[in-house]
Formats: sequence, C-alpha cells, structure tokens
Amino acid sequence: MGITERRIEFMSTLDELCRENNGPVHYSLVAERLGVSKWTAYDLLTALRDEGYVETLYILNDKGSGRSTVAFKLTDKGKDLIYKDTKKENVTKLSEEMRTRLKSFEDLSVNELLQSGLKEISSSKTPVLKALNISIVIFMLSQKLAVNWDNISSSYQILSKSIDPQSGLLGLTALLIGVILAKAGINKHGNTVNSKIGFILNKYKEILDELSHKDKEFLFDITKEIYTGNILLGEEE
Repeated sequence: MGITERRIEFMSTLDELCRENNGPVHYSLVAERLGVSKWTAYDLLTALRDEGYVETLYILNDKGSGRSTVAFKLTDKGKDLIYKDTKKENVTKLSEEMRTRLKSFEDLSVNELLQSGLKEISSSKTPVLKALNISIVIFMLSQKLAVNWDNISSSYQILSKSIDPQSGLLGLTALLIGVILAKAGINKHGNTVNSKIGFILNKYKEILDELSHKDKEFLFDITKEIYTGNILLGEEE
C-alpha cells in the first residue's frame, strides 16, 4: 500500500504523541487523538510497522500486574518521511511570512529596523521563528549598509554547503555580522549597531542550543533563502 495523506496523518500524530509522552504510546491514544476506533488505529499502525515506518514495543504494565502492553513509535524511516512532507509545507508557509516581514522593513532606518526587529524577535512564539527573525534583521542591515556581497561570496558559498547545520548557521551569521559591523563604522552607524548586535548574536546562539537537529536543518534551509534574497524576491527552489 502506498503512502497516502491518511497514513502521513497517522504517523505525524504518533510522532506528536510520542514527543508529548517522552516515549512510545499505546494505539488507543492515536485512535483518541484522530477520532477513530482503537482497532482502526491498531490495524493501520501494524501495516505501517510491516513496511518499516513504525516500530512495535512491549512495555510492562505500570499497574503491577506483570503483563505487558503494546506500544508504537516511528522508526527513522518513518521520521524521515513525515519530516520531508511537513518540511515542504512549512517552507512554503514560512517563506510567505518571512517575505512579508522583509518587505515591512524596507523603508525603515537602521535604528528603526533594529528597534522593530528586536520587538519581532521577543514576540515570536517559537525558537525557530525567533531565529528566522534574527536572520531577517541581519539581512536587512546588510542591505541598508550596502554590504558588497561579491566580497564575501566565496566564504558564503563554503559556509552554505556545511554538512552540520549549526556550524553553517553560526558561520553565516558571524560572517554577515562581521561585515555589518565594519560597514556600520564607515557609515557612522557604529554606535547604533554595536549596542544591539552583540545582544542579537548571543540570543541567536542560545536559540540554536535549544533546537533539535531536524529544526536546525529546516532553519538552515530557510536562512539560506533569506540571505540569498530569494525569499524577498519571491523565488522558490
């Protein structure tokens, strides 16, 4: 049987429940969350297990009866599948949101950009959104201070191909911030930028430490789109 939207929904729900419960869960929880019968959930999860997307475990009953209960969790194959599916949807949604945010910053002065950007960062609901808003502020600063991207293109290309997303994210951000600070001094924006950029960089490092490897991979992809201007221009890969 192929991978249908219904099966993706079951796997996503199972993954969500496993994260909420810090471990594999009974099929009845999946059934309750999706509003289906226990046996429908059991049959579908068993089919997914047979195809390698789900793993079955037997956990000792915590009521002291000595009997075990069946529980399910995603395999790496299952996680890769739902990550690929949700990533595509999330990239499209976030790209639109980031494009709107970028355009709203276009007519602001350097000082206004930093003030507005810091408000957006602090009000963002998730660590990923906080990190993306930091990337937007850094990108817009580079535009307003007329950073010559040709001068940093070779370094950017190397960092953007980093295998480790955290190293790539920190490398790209540090590269741009270094050029921005140098340019700010020349453009007499040094005091304005210096007073805020250190806080932004430290906040960025804290956020990355909170994220999972998958979230960092996702963030790395979107950040590269921001820094190359593709999101601002409305270009999609």
